[in-house]
Amino acid sequence: MTPPQYWCPKWLREALCAQQTPPPDEITRSAIGDLIDLLDIHRPLGPDGKHGERHTSTCGCEDKTP
Repeated sequence: MTPPQYWCPKWLREALCAQQTPPPDEITRSAIGDLIDLLDIHRPLGPDGKHGERHTSTCGCEDKTP
């Protein structure tokens, strides 16, 4: 996974999710989950797991209109 050239919470969230399986221990899995929860503030997802039109000023989308 190549990191993007700009702030991209989507990429970071996906990278963290990939690290949850298999985590070294429960504490690490919990810490990763906390980081994912913080990223969801920047780039919220709907019940279908998609970002859709839920843009924020920090979501990283080019077409954002908060």
